[in-house]
Amino acid sequence: MNILITAGGTSEKIDNVRSITNHSTGRLGKIIGETFLAKGHFVTYVTTPRAVRPTNETNLTLIEIETTKELESALLDQFEHQTFDGIIHSMAVSDFTTETTLSEETFIEKLATTLTKDDALSDLTKLTEALYLSLDEIGKTIQQEKKIPSGTDRLLLFLKKNPKIIAMLREKQPQAVLVGFKLLVGVSTEELIQVGQTILAKNNCDFVLANDLEKIKGDQHQGILIDTQGQTETAQTKNEIAQLIVSKVEEKWRMQ
Repeated sequence: MNILITAGGTSEKIDNVRSITNHSTGRLGKIIGETFLAKGHFVTYVTTPRAVRPTNETNLTLIEIETTKELESALLDQFEHQTFDGIIHSMAVSDFTTETTLSEETFIEKLATTLTKDDALSDLTKLTEALYLSLDEIGKTIQQEKKIPSGTDRLLLFLKKNPKIIAMLREKQPQAVLVGFKLLVGVSTEELIQVGQTILAKNNCDFVLANDLEKIKGDQHQGILIDTQGQTETAQTKNEIAQLIVSKVEEKWRMQ
C-alpha cells in the first residue's frame, strides 16, 4: 500500500523569531509510520521540524513543513503526483494563523483615526458596524518588523482562521482509506465518541481516532477508533493504537 501520514504540530509565525504552536510531539504518528513500514508498505511522512519521525527506511519519504499553509501546499503537490491507498491525518493543525501584530499604541491610533472619519457614530448599530469594519481594515496592516520590539506594554495579535486540511482530503483522494483524529480534554467517553462521529461524518472519513489529553500519560494513550458504522474499538497505548489503525486500514483497503 501507498500510505500518507501527517504528524507533529504546525506553527504559525508571529515574526522571524516567534511563533504560536501546540504541544504535539508526533510520537503517535511516528509509531504508526513505523508500523506501516514494518509491514512492507510505502510511507510518505509529512511532519514538522521539532517533531519526532520514523527512522530512515528504504520505503520512507520525509517531507518537512512548518505552517498550515505549507502543509496545504505540500499535500496538494503530492496529490498531483501520486495516488494514496491510505491517509492517516494525525497532525495537530493550527486552527488560526497570524494576520498582523500591533502595539497597543498603534492599534488605538489606527482605530481612533478610522472612527473619527464618521461623525454619525452615536448610534450603537452604526458604531458596532464601524468597529467591525475598522478591525477588518486594521487586521490587513502589513507587519514591517522582522522582530517585534519588546518595548510595548501590550501587544495585540490578530489571528485569522486557517483552512481545514482534513476537509479537502476526501475530495482530492477519494479512493484512499481516510483516518482522521480528534483530541479533546476532560470529557466523558460518550461525548468523545459523539464528537468523533461528527468529525467522521463531516469529513467523510473511514475512521476517526478520538482521544482525551487527560488520558495520555507516558506510555499510556487511550484512543477510541470509530468507524462509519458507529462501531468502536479502544486501545490503551500508542503501539496498540498503531497496530489497530494499520490492521483496520489494510482490511478496509482489501475490501475495496
